Amino acid sequence: MTVDDLKRFYKVKTLEEVGKRVGKSKGSISLWNANGIPPEQQAIIQIRTNNKLKADLSTLTIEEA
Repeated sequence: MTVDDLKRFYKVKTLEEVGKRVGKSKGSISLWNANGIPPEQQAIIQIRTNNKLKADLSTLTIEEA
């Protein structure tokens, strides 16, 4: 899942508009745009969009005990 995916899903053009839709600041969305959306946030967005947007499972890391 990318910020561009969020823009398309919410039909918005700016990072600020994306932020308003997902409850984050423009600064946070800018960081997501540069570094990728954190896996935890992707999971939350997937749930909130009823699986219309999917978390990128390749970004998850499994910690070994």
